Amino acid sequence: MENLPDNPHIYQINLMTWLHELGNREQQNRTLATIPDREWRYLKDKGMDIVWLMGIWKRSPDSRKKAQGEPFLVDESRTILPDFVPEDIVGSPYAVHGYSCDPILGSMEDLRLLKKKMEETGLFLVLDFVPNHTACDHLWVENHPDFFIKKKTGENNCPEGFFRTGQVPFGPCIAHGKDPFYPPWTDTAQLNYSNEKCVQAVVRTMSCISNYCHGLRCDMAMLVMKEVFNKTWGPYLSKGDVTKEFWPEAINTVKSRDQDFMFLAESYWGKEVKLQAQGFDYTYDKKLYDLLAAGDIPGIKSCLAAPLERQKKMIRFLENHDEPRAFHKFGPERVRCAMIIQATLPGMRLWQHGQFQGNRIRTPVQLRRGPREPVQKDMEAFCDLLLGEVDLPVFHDGRWEMCDTCGWADNQSHENLLAWCWELQKDRRLIVSNLSSSPAQGYVKLPSYLFTETEQALFRDPLKGDFFVRRQDQVKKSGLYVGLESGDFHFFRIEKA
Repeated sequence: MENLPDNPHIYQINLMTWLHELGNREQQNRTLATIPDREWRYLKDKGMDIVWLMGIWKRSPDSRKKAQGEPFLVDESRTILPDFVPEDIVGSPYAVHGYSCDPILGSMEDLRLLKKKMEETGLFLVLDFVPNHTACDHLWVENHPDFFIKKKTGENNCPEGFFRTGQVPFGPCIAHGKDPFYPPWTDTAQLNYSNEKCVQAVVRTMSCISNYCHGLRCDMAMLVMKEVFNKTWGPYLSKGDVTKEFWPEAINTVKSRDQDFMFLAESYWGKEVKLQAQGFDYTYDKKLYDLLAAGDIPGIKSCLAAPLERQKKMIRFLENHDEPRAFHKFGPERVRCAMIIQATLPGMRLWQHGQFQGNRIRTPVQLRRGPREPVQKDMEAFCDLLLGEVDLPVFHDGRWEMCDTCGWADNQSHENLLAWCWELQKDRRLIVSNLSSSPAQGYVKLPSYLFTETEQALFRDPLKGDFFVRRQDQVKKSGLYVGLESGDFHFFRIEKA
């Protein structure tokens, strides 16, 4: 995208709960048209480049009804909202009734004007697109049932994972959308990518909504890859397996009008490289997230040994609407260390609303409002310092490189140290972290371009206020000695002493 920096920062907002939060704070209803400009300036000042507004499209009445009758969801909602009422459940934003703004949130004209406002603020707008399925009550289900996976049956009831629509007795049963490793999503209808008319209708929909944003975050993008789709739905494809990939055609169609339009893929199962090859600008790095959450240091190092050009297309995250909150997952002892890692790796850095304030509670996407949580002031202050540093040019345009470590015969704890550097002109940075559960000591080998022109170098940490002076000949010979407790880090700027 034009003017989008390398290694950008993206900020995820659950639009419905956020507008409810703004309305409560200011004692007035908020919609797309009435979001104060200061909210966008705040995000820009924090170093954000892109805003992902989740849940903007019209929600399904059928999804709402089913969600309100789901015992587990109701119990979870009561746990996090002491004053919960059934009307708080408004249905899933990923069971899309139609690709127009949900009337509760605003209009398409409001969205068009919001896109313009964000451009003026220097922000890019990303919206969701759900390629695999629609809501069960989407207009296509009644008007174009051939767009969906179907199963004919003479029985009164459809088999598990299917539903019947319309008034025709013993009509075809339509499949619910699903991830092949989990039960079906019972508020969705599975699109049929072996039907060319369906494919073209999906592409037209994408092209239409691309006029209202700068990029699309494509939900569960790997589900419509032909190898995954055929394996999941092959027995139900009357015209045979899908023979061509969907994403190259869809992405090329949209980008033929706007080369700078951005495609982000939610992706799992190691499909990231293939999706990048099919045209995606960025793909989720779920593998790295899982390794960080597990504290698997060897696995993290192996993951970060991938080619740099591939890593620059990864979306690094510690939380999103599907995962636990980072403060809860990593705990107060390790969360800062994890954020240091996330913020200083190449690729897109994804942050979620409430993460900088240390929110601990994940809000189900079906809720219209979230719980009120106290701001963790020390966490907020730390994030202000961190975001101020990683918004500097060196962390966008600089050269990134992993650094080797070494130890000594009776102490190999250096293997738990993660170290890398950034360099842009005279701005030299060294990041060292210990995400493991034990103390770690060792020597970090620095590349030659990190050394200054003087005999001694100053290693200054702007986040902690620490500084150390070291002789450069000793560092060149043995490496920089580092000793870190569990969950600790160094965020060094290397300067002339």
